Amino acid sequence: MPEQAESRNPALDVVRAAAIVMVLVIHTASAGLALPPGTPDWWGALIWGALARPAVPLFFLCSGALMLGREISPRRLLRHNLPRIVAAMLVWAMLYKVYGLWTGGALTAAGLWEAVKQVLTLQHPFHFYYLHILLLVYAFLPAVRVFVRNASRREEEYLLALWFVTGILIPLIRVIWPFTLVGPLSSWYLMRMSYAAIGYALLGHYLRQYGGSIPRRRYALALAAGLALTFGGTAAASLRAGTLNSRFLEGMSPGPMLMALGLFGLILSRPDWPEPVTRLTGRLARAAFCIYLVHILFQQALGGLGLNSGAHCLLSVPAMSLLLLALGWITWEILRHIPVVRRYLI
Repeated sequence: MPEQAESRNPALDVVRAAAIVMVLVIHTASAGLALPPGTPDWWGALIWGALARPAVPLFFLCSGALMLGREISPRRLLRHNLPRIVAAMLVWAMLYKVYGLWTGGALTAAGLWEAVKQVLTLQHPFHFYYLHILLLVYAFLPAVRVFVRNASRREEEYLLALWFVTGILIPLIRVIWPFTLVGPLSSWYLMRMSYAAIGYALLGHYLRQYGGSIPRRRYALALAAGLALTFGGTAAASLRAGTLNSRFLEGMSPGPMLMALGLFGLILSRPDWPEPVTRLTGRLARAAFCIYLVHILFQQALGGLGLNSGAHCLLSVPAMSLLLLALGWITWEILRHIPVVRRYLI
């Protein structure tokens, strides 16, 4: 998420810092998860991959907790928030294209022109899906803000329950027998992932507003249950299929949703955080958007040097994630001194 300098919150900084580390772990573990299910390295990658699955939901929870608690005008969104996301998306997508042309020995005028056309037609790096969904979430924030400003707690809970069923539960169970027999689950009642992300924003606002009244043990139970479902469901489905079944790993599925809810609630319900922790996480939270944008570039470059996490995954996944974190953080520390880049691109 782009930095919101005027809205620093120590607990939310802890959440964002944890989320960006988890993003790196997910993408680092992907090489091991491509191995045959049941092999030692596959199990190592699954352990880390399952632990990190709350990553993207946590970012959306933070967006809702921050932005639904204050007035949001369509004018500000159109002139400030949305242009910054679009600018970063287009510029960094072009940089990825240029890097690909350069490493492939095809950096020519014709190649560059083709890359420009691809960027403008939204043919972007795979992890930029988050930016496209973020644009949609931000575009709906003024309307959602009208709802939360006038809704009671029970009304918010009703809408969240409806979101959970249509946007989180149905996308998973519709492919499981006997729900496969119910055709309308796929067409009439299913909420698409991009719109389901708006529900995470609403949940973030709800937890910041009312989460203090929920016992911490319930958050811990949600976190544990979500991890068990994510890990166990993926293991069982993948071993049965003989290849990775990623449905239980998806951000808009019950396991990661419960993990995100539990972790977010545990962090926000802690009354105070030690000053050394908040100093570190505050800086990492500010760097998070830049790290997210550049980490795949570094992963590709390291892969070209023969450094990857496809072997000895139990150790290589965290090691590679820390290396990507350091490289992305250093990049932010350099780029933040360039005013235009700091304002629009990181």
